[in-house]
Amino acid sequence: MIKRPDGVAVGRWARPGFLCVTLLLAGPAAAESFRNGDMFGGKSIKLATEDRVFAAGLGFSIAPVKALIKSQAKKAVDQYAAANPEAAAMKEYLQYVDTEQMRALADSGQLDAFKQAMKDEIKKSGGTLSAEQEATINGMDAAKLRLMADMIELLQEPDDTMTFAIEPWVAWNLRYLQIKANIAVAGYHGEKSGTSFQLGNLGLELTTGGRHGPGGRTFGWSLGVRGYAPTGTQDANAMAIANVLTTPRFLHEYATVSPFAVVGLDFGLLQWTVRGEYMHMLAVRQGDVKLDDMAYVQAGTGLLLYLRWVGISVELDGLFEVQNAPMMANSWILSAGARGYLGPAQIGAGLQVPLVRPGSKDARFEYGGAAVGAPADINFLVQCQLQF
Repeated sequence: MIKRPDGVAVGRWARPGFLCVTLLLAGPAAAESFRNGDMFGGKSIKLATEDRVFAAGLGFSIAPVKALIKSQAKKAVDQYAAANPEAAAMKEYLQYVDTEQMRALADSGQLDAFKQAMKDEIKKSGGTLSAEQEATINGMDAAKLRLMADMIELLQEPDDTMTFAIEPWVAWNLRYLQIKANIAVAGYHGEKSGTSFQLGNLGLELTTGGRHGPGGRTFGWSLGVRGYAPTGTQDANAMAIANVLTTPRFLHEYATVSPFAVVGLDFGLLQWTVRGEYMHMLAVRQGDVKLDDMAYVQAGTGLLLYLRWVGISVELDGLFEVQNAPMMANSWILSAGARGYLGPAQIGAGLQVPLVRPGSKDARFEYGGAAVGAPADINFLVQCQLQF
């Protein structure tokens, strides 16, 4: 016979189960607080150097979406214009014809309404019509209208595409500072376009933080800032809003600066974190962008059930527009997944689902004047890392 801590005798048959439960409950208590606290969707508490000094990993996500790959759309329009000389003269106006209203007018043959809507769109976008340009628009006949409608379709009707993102990263964790660098790579696979890879933006992150209190009842905090340099290629934009939690990694016209804060409680078996981040994106490349800057806030919370060799997490993130960021306004994303802890290695799989998302077709396929894709109904995630 053995006795429980309260003195009650336990039979011989219960010994294996009693031992397993004891080891499971004892596992987290022996570790540093917030150990293995990485999340799928947002920031976590900075780890102690006893748990991590150096780490490297790879994140992979995949989603079926409609992706507007700009270079392919331009190539199709150029080929069409080469075969139709009259269409070549109208290419410069296509950047202003990007709404469902314009496409409907073109389909219905409402020539006068189409001309006026085009003029209104040009003025709304800050353009000024010269006398020659106005004469060109006024001179459109039904045949030219059909040509314009065909080119609009080439630019505004992307194919269903399998999009995927690959993100290698490295981190160096000191006592008071963690330095992390990452680079995003966007990939696309479509029946017509085949498979292609596009370089995203280079990121750098600096984080400090601390932990206070005894094991099993520990409060933790982290403060940091991260930034993304506009190192991406033009077609990386098509990945920009497949997952709105990763937008700054792919919009190649914009540099991003984002301070963030995380607080959390570690109860041993359960870790709870709350985080907030302010994203400010500045247009630093010339091109089609119409907005000099965009800003929004990401706020979220996460629960991690830590079972020694396995971690199960659930997260909820909300995005809120501050300035010129309609695609981020009141978006809510649920993330859930599990990780296995095998010595220095971690392997995790999860998914992200938008619970609420705003936006018409126009908002989805154009963001700040940059051609982007559409939000995915689901993102599948795989993450692996080594830490020492």
